[in-house]
Amino acid sequence: MSTNVAPRMIELVHVERSFRRADGTDVKAVNDVSFVIPEGEFVCLVGPSGCGKSTLLQMLAGLLEPSDGDIVVGNKPVTGPGPDRGVVFQKDSVFPWMRVIDNVEYGLKCRGVPAAERREIAWTYLKHVGLSHVERAWPRELSGGMLKRVAIATVFANGGRVLMLDEPFGALDYVTRHQLQDVLLNLWNADGAGTRRTVIFVTHDVDEALSLADRIMVFRSGNKVDDIAVKVSRPRTTDSLLLPEMVEIKRKLLHHLGLDHAAGLDAVADEAVA
Repeated sequence: MSTNVAPRMIELVHVERSFRRADGTDVKAVNDVSFVIPEGEFVCLVGPSGCGKSTLLQMLAGLLEPSDGDIVVGNKPVTGPGPDRGVVFQKDSVFPWMRVIDNVEYGLKCRGVPAAERREIAWTYLKHVGLSHVERAWPRELSGGMLKRVAIATVFANGGRVLMLDEPFGALDYVTRHQLQDVLLNLWNADGAGTRRTVIFVTHDVDEALSLADRIMVFRSGNKVDDIAVKVSRPRTTDSLLLPEMVEIKRKLLHHLGLDHAAGLDAVADEAVA
């Protein structure tokens, strides 16, 4: 009998990461974290600054080694960076000395993809993010939002099955942030059910997590304190965030973050029902 359960893509088993302070004492940034993420799931990691979510992402990317525990991606232990995992950071990661199209195809070039093929792939993803008209532009000629579109096109073009984004839209204005959330979801959905990339998205913005995620993991002081499924169908509109189940998830998230604005949330819930 078929269960239609997606195979696991990411598994963490009792992962820890400690750092040594200048005074010689150790601080544990990630503390005994375990979870499994199926292939094709969109997961948001939420928590205050310094809670360990970015450290966790860097370990998944192979940029940091865990002090203890095991990290497995695609049934292979993570021992360093690899083409199976793409990363978009908050700070711009676009090479300023390369034109836009050359940035997007750079990873493909490093892997030996023939010139014509990689140019076609790069141009296709630039078209998806609405930048095909600036393919020959230099990064210095683009706005911050356009640079993020280049970074997103690049990570999708490289073909990794796991995409990791560390607060990629945190420095952008409200309108640009929401536009790029739509761009990201449209690209992710374009692969089609059963072939979607697995996405780990770090954010401190509760509404952003509610808009994007299939599942939200909450971190505090290096610990995973909750793991919440978001079952509201996409596309999620402003009205979606007012649904009773979404208001309840938001209340839970704000409680974990120490922002118990219960009265305000009750007013929102009453308005949604009215």
